[in-house]
This record gives sequence, structure tokens and C-alpha cells, in this order.
Amino acid sequence: MARNEVRGTGTTRKRAVRKAAVDDTGRIEAVLEALATGRYEARVDLASIEDPKLRRLAEMTNAVADHATQELQTARERNRSLRHGVGDALEAVERVVAQGQLSGTTGIQDPDPALAPLVNGLEQLLSTLRAFTLEMREASLQISASSSEVLAAATQQESSMAEHASAIHETTATMEELKGASHQIAENARTVASVAEQTLGSAQSGEGSIRGLLESVQRITDNAVVVHDAMSRLARRVERIGSVVEVIDDIADRSDLLALNAALEGAKAGEAGRGFSIVAAEMRRLAENVLVSTKEIKGLIGEIREATESAIEASHKNRSAADDGNRQGQAAMTSVQEIVAGVQETNDAARVIHLATQQQRTATEQVVQSMAEVEIATRQAQEGARQSSHAAAGLARLAERLSALVKRFHVQ
Repeated sequence: MARNEVRGTGTTRKRAVRKAAVDDTGRIEAVLEALATGRYEARVDLASIEDPKLRRLAEMTNAVADHATQELQTARERNRSLRHGVGDALEAVERVVAQGQLSGTTGIQDPDPALAPLVNGLEQLLSTLRAFTLEMREASLQISASSSEVLAAATQQESSMAEHASAIHETTATMEELKGASHQIAENARTVASVAEQTLGSAQSGEGSIRGLLESVQRITDNAVVVHDAMSRLARRVERIGSVVEVIDDIADRSDLLALNAALEGAKAGEAGRGFSIVAAEMRRLAENVLVSTKEIKGLIGEIREATESAIEASHKNRSAADDGNRQGQAAMTSVQEIVAGVQETNDAARVIHLATQQQRTATEQVVQSMAEVEIATRQAQEGARQSSHAAAGLARLAERLSALVKRFHVQ
């Protein structure tokens, strides 16, 4: 029985020990669950745990909780330090963004080591921004000055190109008028060349006519010489006839005288001389007829002599006139030949002028076309200068805006 009692007491104790272990384990699990959910203030009551092993586990659990709490506190402090450092950095960035303050540094002293790269980066960023701002300020000033110079140059170029375009337009108009004048001059030169050609033909025809006239005058001169010689021979023949008539007249006078003497002798002879008287009377009548005839012949010879002399004189005058006509014809021939030579030179000159005016007209047309192309190119250049002026003005405005933006940042 005592053994049974002892056996019953041991069983109860074992049950109590197991129950206490279960409870201690539950408390440790509750603390671990609290730690797992972030409730680091939970701890295991060590005094309530009798089992050494569970006590050691509880101690380790509490140590983990203490360490986690400490680490959490450290993390919170570091997080607060980081927030403070990040806040300082953000304030520095805000000063840069809102106030454009690039002078000095961020003002962050002894930053958290974790923020040191950020602070150093901000310091480097500020330094870079200062340098960039200074360079931008210098560049904006240079751009502004350059854009002003470009604008002035573009404006001057635009004005110059406008003047050039106007001058080229006026020159083109003048060349158009010159082209019209050249065309008219070429037409006139062609007309002059045609007239000169016709004049040359007429002059050459006149030269041929004068040459024919000179040949006719020469034939007249030759004929006048022949007539003059014939009339001279006729005059000599007439003189010879006159001499013969004089002889006949003298013979007739002597015959008349002899007939008269024969009649006287016949009358003296009476009847015997009657026949002799009749013959003497007939001879005397014949002599008288011869005298009358010679007288008429003398009259005719005188008329023939006068006519011959007139003919000779007329022939001489005709010869002189033919010689004068020949000389005048030669002079006219010389003049016509000079005229032909002058007309030939005029014709050649007219052809040269016509060719030159055609070349001038062609050259003028080419110049007009070239001037038109130059005017188009000048207009395009003027438009380019105008666009350059607008671009320069836009660049100047951008430079002003850039300068205004750069002035927002304060750099010492």
C-alpha cells in the first residue's frame, strides 16, 4: 500500500511537471509570437519557469528580444539621423531650386556616414552647378554678344541684299531695254546691210553703164575724128575743085576773048568769014555758058566750103565735146569706182555691224538671263538673310532668357 501511495505521488508530480513545462513553453511561444509581430517589449518571466532547459530558452528569448529592441532603437536613432541628414540635403536642394543659391556649401556638418556619399555628391553637384552656372553665364553673355553681332550683320546683309536686289532689278530692266534696243539695232543693221547690198548692186550697175557710156563716147570720138578727117579731105577736094574751076573760068574768059576776036575777024572777012563768025559766036556763047556755070560752081564751092568748114568746126566741137564727155565720163567712172569702193566698205561694215549687233543681242540676252538668275539668287540670299535675322533675333531672345535664368542662381 505504501508502495502504491508512493507510486501515486510520483505520478501526480510527473503530471504537474509536464503541465508546468507545457505552460512555460506556451509563455515562451507567446513571447516569440509577440517578437515575430514586432512587439519587442514582450519578455518571458524567468521566475515562473522552473525547467532549466526552458529557463535557458526563455533567457535566450529575452536576450533576443533585448537585442532586437536595442537594434531597433539603434535603427530608429540612425533613421532619425538619416532623416535629419536627408532633410538638410533636401533643404540645400530646395535653396538651390527655390532661391538659386549656389554660393557656399550645403551647410551639413558631420553627416551620418551613410549620408556622406549623398552630402559629398550634393557638394560636388553644387560645385558643378556653380561652375556650370558660371560657364552658362559666360556663355549666355557670349551668345548674347554674338547674337547681337549676328543680328546686326544679318540686318546689314539683308539691307545690302535688298539694295543689291533692287540694283540688279534695275540693271535687269535696263538690260531688257538694251536687249530691245539691240534687237532694233540688229534689225536696222540688217536693213542697212540690205540697203548697202542693193546700193552696191546699183553702183556696180551704174559703173557698168558708165563704162558703156565711155565706150560709146570713145566710139563717138573715133567717129568724130573720122568725120573730121573726111571733112578735111573734102575741104581739100573742094579747094582743088575751086582751082580747077578757076582754070576753067580762065579758059572760058580766053575762049570768050578768042571767040570775040574770031567774030571780029569773021566780020572783017565778009561772006567768007561768015561761017567762022557763026562758030566764033557759038564758042563765045559756050564760053559765056561756061562762065555762068563756073560762076554757079564757084557759088556752090563757096557754099560747100562754108558747109565743110562748118562741118569741120562742128566735128571739131563734137570731138572736143566727146573728149570732154570722155574726161567727164572718166571722172564719173573714177567717182563711181570710189563710190563702189565706199559702198563695198559700207556693205562690209554693215555686215560686220549686223554680225556684231546680232552677237551683241545674243550676249545681251545671255546677260539678261544671267541677271535674272542672279536676281533670283539675290532674292534667295535676301530671304536667307531675313531668316538669319529672325534666327539671330530668336537667338538673342533665347540668350536673354538664358541670362535671366542664370541670374536666378546666386554665385559668388
